Amino acid sequence: MDIDEEEEEAPRSKVRSAKRKRFNSVAPKSAASRAPARSAKASGTPLGSAAKRRKVSSSTLVENESATRVFALWRQDNHYYSGTVHSLVSTSPARYRINFDDGTVDDVDLSKMRLCKLMEGDQVIVPEKQKAVVSRFESGHMVIVEIDNGEELDQVEVEVGDIRIASRTFNSAWSNRTLTVEEVCPIVRPHPLKNSPSPSKMTLGSAASVRTGLLHLRKTGFVVTMSPKHDIAGKTKDKVLAAIKAAGGVIIDDWIDIFSMDGAFSRDSKRWTAKYEDIKCTVRNKNVQQVFLLSDDHNAKPKYLMALALGIPCLDYQWILESAGSGKEEDWQKYLLPAGLCESLDARVSQLVDLDWGNSSEHLREITGNKVPSKVFAGMRILCISPDYVPVPKARRNHADDGAKDSSRMVPRIILAMGASMVEAVPDLKTMSAKLLSEYDYVVVKERGDISRIPPNIKCVPFAWAKDCLIAGRLLPHPDD
Repeated sequence: MDIDEEEEEAPRSKVRSAKRKRFNSVAPKSAASRAPARSAKASGTPLGSAAKRRKVSSSTLVENESATRVFALWRQDNHYYSGTVHSLVSTSPARYRINFDDGTVDDVDLSKMRLCKLMEGDQVIVPEKQKAVVSRFESGHMVIVEIDNGEELDQVEVEVGDIRIASRTFNSAWSNRTLTVEEVCPIVRPHPLKNSPSPSKMTLGSAASVRTGLLHLRKTGFVVTMSPKHDIAGKTKDKVLAAIKAAGGVIIDDWIDIFSMDGAFSRDSKRWTAKYEDIKCTVRNKNVQQVFLLSDDHNAKPKYLMALALGIPCLDYQWILESAGSGKEEDWQKYLLPAGLCESLDARVSQLVDLDWGNSSEHLREITGNKVPSKVFAGMRILCISPDYVPVPKARRNHADDGAKDSSRMVPRIILAMGASMVEAVPDLKTMSAKLLSEYDYVVVKERGDISRIPPNIKCVPFAWAKDCLIAGRLLPHPDD
């Protein structure tokens, strides 16, 4: 089968939003809370080579409060950190040497710098990868942040140097803090910069100790689907769902519960049309800020294919079991499942995902702005032809429908998530909106044998080919080539 059937889901429980009590006290600083930060390697150092970094001689350090303070990009981990502008190293493009607060130094383009001015409501990341929101930043090097611990909001004082900003958050919310060359005031230093070996590891400064452990995956949503081969899928899935609840996670039945892809019906609901810009995140930010798909293996079920199309990481379910067991969120990157078996390439292919996925709520809120997944149908107009492909209006949905029909009805939405500017689903050629088939970039049919019903000069492909393109991350040769 080209698209596997989804298992029947149990009725989902609604997410409850508990009222939390705000504490105004500031926790004491603790040296034990220091967490590893970024490596001190220079950004261009290849893996395996002796890393170097530039370091200013201590004898030349001069306190200069008039020097511009910025948040600048550290390319090694694609996050932004606080520092002071040291000197201009290039004029075209404008590039400055930044003395980061943790002692590392790098040259950063002006376009990757913002004024070090934290504002109320800014999303930041503090040590132990905890997400926080700025509550107050008056001046100097200290900031008050709020950390949501489930039942209450902890107000914590941290050093600006202990904060990092996710790239997606930076690009989305920091446009009001850009700098021009005229506004940048570097430090004036009498001695030239020298190269010196980098330490093997740099650490973030200490921050307030905050509670971790219980409910450490709150505000994390999970879609769970098991591969057809899993003969004990029911028992395993129950165990996974229990682990999600134990860690405070949110169980999501289907992607359409958090992403609107309703489209529009016409011709007595026999024609369904949707545009790429119709895809919207509908989940409330206070309930879910990041999402993952969990499975035992790669599969061709709609939930899995939709996650691939949107760039949402598909993880081995062992991740949630180990995270729940350890009381902390384990690094998910090593639990990535294959994207799937691409039959055209006769190979299992890896997923193409943002390794910083989830460190910013913008990943979820601006899901169509995710540039990492290959949108192989970007800008194209696609026609899907099959009675099984036409979605059913909400008012007419019958929960007794079999899984095969429900799976097939997701095909147009999967095509849409693959970047198509417009997708149209019809039962036959008589119902399509265009006067000519040539107005569509591709015509997608259910089976390879259905291609013979379409004129030979039209790019007609079976969904199996489209699925292979999704897994491969690129447009593959036409099936007839």
